Amino acid sequence: MFTNPYPDGPAELSSVRYLTALLLIRPQAQLLERLGEDGDYILARDYDVEVVVDGEPRTITAPRGLITDLTSVPWWLRWFVGRVGPWLEAAIIHDWLYVAWRVVGHIPTETDRAFADRVMLLAMEAAGVKPVRRQAIYLAVRTFGGRPFLSEARPVFADLDDEAYDVPMIVPRV
Repeated sequence: MFTNPYPDGPAELSSVRYLTALLLIRPQAQLLERLGEDGDYILARDYDVEVVVDGEPRTITAPRGLITDLTSVPWWLRWFVGRVGPWLEAAIIHDWLYVAWRVVGHIPTETDRAFADRVMLLAMEAAGVKPVRRQAIYLAVRTFGGRPFLSEARPVFADLDDEAYDVPMIVPRV
């Protein structure tokens, strides 16, 4: 069902190109349980990017139903990098590459993590993120991403066939 997105070993990455529009939903249950900007979101449909790996274009698909926290940024750094910005699409693909090993039956390696981080860096470049901010985000994921990459604690997918996702979200007025 899912394709292993990781190369067989160290690989040369040269570019990233966005292929589809990013479509996220925030379920009503998430809104009511986690108020504020820290709620989780779900990919409403597959999200594709093309990554040139060792000179060959390869499509990486973040699958429909993937649960994401958008861009993982500590609250005290959000003045510099918010959860939403031109880096968001790169963060979504990065989220998928940080959990894909769990669902494709792949034993994760540091090479896989480095691949995910490098894809994010190139995806931010493709999105026009300024070099200083792009490098800061990249250094943060390289420095602090080890534990999240290997974590199996958080759920990966939401069941979008559940009728709860078909109900329009109504936010109560205060």
